[in-house]
Amino acid sequence: MLRAFRFIVDLFTQRHGVVAFAFFLVLGILMHQASPTVRESIVDKALSTVFYPVQLLLASVNDFKSMQAENEHLKAENARLRQETYHASEGLQELARLHTLVRFDDKWDFPIVTSRVVGHNPGRFLTTLVINRGTHHGVKENMPVMSMNGLVGKISKAMLTHSRVQLLVDPNLKLSVLERRTRVVGFLESVDGHLLSAMIPSHAGVAEGDTLITSGLGGIFPKGIPVGTVHKVRKADLDVMSLMDVKPFQEFSTLEEVFVMQKEPDWIIQELLDE
Repeated sequence: MLRAFRFIVDLFTQRHGVVAFAFFLVLGILMHQASPTVRESIVDKALSTVFYPVQLLLASVNDFKSMQAENEHLKAENARLRQETYHASEGLQELARLHTLVRFDDKWDFPIVTSRVVGHNPGRFLTTLVINRGTHHGVKENMPVMSMNGLVGKISKAMLTHSRVQLLVDPNLKLSVLERRTRVVGFLESVDGHLLSAMIPSHAGVAEGDTLITSGLGGIFPKGIPVGTVHKVRKADLDVMSLMDVKPFQEFSTLEEVFVMQKEPDWIIQELLDE
C-alpha cells in the first residue's frame, strides 16, 4: 500500500499529466462498470492506502506518549521503593539500639530515662546537647547522662519537655576519675573544649591504653561509668603528677539517643553546690 501511495505521488510531482489522466480515466471506467461491492472494496483500499502513513504516524506518537508516561510512572515507583527501603533500614537500626537500651537499663541501681538528641550548640566545638526529655519526665539538673559506650556529661538545665546536656569536653565540667587497673584517682577536664586531659599522680604507673571510669567522688556521678582510655602520657608542671590525653569512649558528634540516670546529687555535695 505504501508503494502505491508513492506511485500516485510521483505521478503528480513529476508532472506526468497524460499518464495520470489515463490512469484515472481507466479507474473511473472500471469503477462505473464494477458492481457496488467491488466499488466499495476499491474505495476502501484506496482510502486506506492514502491515510496509512498518517495513521502510522499517529500510532507512533501515541506509542511514544504511552512509553513516556510509563517511564515516568516507573521512575516515581522506583523512588518510592527506595524511600521505603531506607526507612525500613533506619527502623531496623533503631530497633537494635532500643534493644540494647533495654539491657543497659538493668546495669544500674537508679532509674534510666531514655531520650533523643534534638539539637546541639552551634559553636566551633560541640560542648552541649539538647534532648527531648525534661522535668515532666523526671529529669533534673546535675543528673548524669550516658550512652551505651560511656559517660556523656550531665544535665545543666532542665525545662518542662527539654533539657540541656553539658558534655565532658565542656571546660566548665570537672570530673573525678579512677584508673581501673591501678585504682588511682585523678582529675579529668577539657581545656580547649575539644580534647580531654587527666591529671594523675606519677607514682601510680598509669600507661597508654589504661581505662578511666568515674570514681564516685563528688556526689554527682556514680562509680564505675566508663569514661575513656589513656591515649598519651606527658609530664606535667609538677613532678609528682602526670598529664594524660584521654580518648573518650563516646564520640559526641554521633549521638542519637542518650540515657539520663535519675540520680540526684548527694545531699552534702548539693549543699556545697548551693553555696
